[in-house]
Amino acid sequence: MALREINLIPAEILDRQHLIRHVCFWAGCLVTLLALIFSIYMFQRQMILAEGRAVAKLKETHKQLGSRIEEISRVQNELDSLIQKQSTLYDKTRSQPYSPVLLKLADIINEDTWLTKLAIESGKDTGGSANMQLTGFSRSNKDLGNFLNQLSSEPMFKDVVLKFARELKAAESKKSTGAPSSLIQFQIDCNIQEV
Repeated sequence: MALREINLIPAEILDRQHLIRHVCFWAGCLVTLLALIFSIYMFQRQMILAEGRAVAKLKETHKQLGSRIEEISRVQNELDSLIQKQSTLYDKTRSQPYSPVLLKLADIINEDTWLTKLAIESGKDTGGSANMQLTGFSRSNKDLGNFLNQLSSEPMFKDVVLKFARELKAAESKKSTGAPSSLIQFQIDCNIQEV
């Protein structure tokens, strides 16, 4: 005798269980697939945001570098201006003060000799010396000779040269006896050593 298996569970319940199992399986597959897609999306989004942050950071760094470059350029321009002003001041202060020269001349000159013109020319090529030109009058050749001797003996004045000396007849003075007096007009060139 053959045994036969008899299923006493109604077929619709079995079909429903089979359907529920299939729906659960495919729902699980779908959720897994959606989770995978969502994780890929989130990964790509993070990568794009990281690149965006890096680009923004680079732009900010570029902007800061630009402002620093402008500041350095401004400071460099100010520095160039200060260097130019310093060189101008150096050129002006490098020339020696001539008040000691005037003091020496005042000590040397006698009362019968006076100056009408004093010219000092600083020469850059003369090795620190300046050229001085004296023009004036003296009452006599003797007074002019005394002035020249004292000027030549002073170490501050080098290469003292009498360029010319000529006698001029002056107008009658009220103090004199009516005889016209004569004056000696002269020009002296010399070099001034650094003081």
